[in-house]
Amino acid sequence: MPNEILSISAHCIDNPACIFTGSDMRIEVLIKNTGNGEVGYPLTYMQARGPNMRLIDNASEQSQVLKTGLANHALKRAFTTIAPGQSIALQSIIKHTELRMFRKDFVDVTAEIGVSAAIELAGSEETLPFKGGASLKIIGKDTLEREAQRRQER
Repeated sequence: MPNEILSISAHCIDNPACIFTGSDMRIEVLIKNTGNGEVGYPLTYMQARGPNMRLIDNASEQSQVLKTGLANHALKRAFTTIAPGQSIALQSIIKHTELRMFRKDFVDVTAEIGVSAAIELAGSEETLPFKGGASLKIIGKDTLEREAQRRQER
């Protein structure tokens, strides 16, 4: 049931197409309350530790789980209230070195982003497990140019 209360989406900040230009990629994960009651989400904890992320190279299908940060576990019980229809944002960075870990010559990866946490529903003292995530395709300018050239050659 908690998985139907919140919806997760992600996008690259200041870069809607998620085009890798050689620098770190700033991402934002939106957590939206799609239910009828208020939901408490441990935003401060998740912002301190960062979301779970796994990068998958789309050509070779190799993958790598990225490290999360250390956060004070007491923050897991500090809930940010999300009203029905409202969203909160969690920001993170994928380093340029992480995006180039599979290949140095071009970037074509999918970032799987997880924001699983214990959440609190309005009127309840008990927390419930929430598991949610989103994915982003991050492609380099060089990869776009190579694909465009292949199409012209056909």
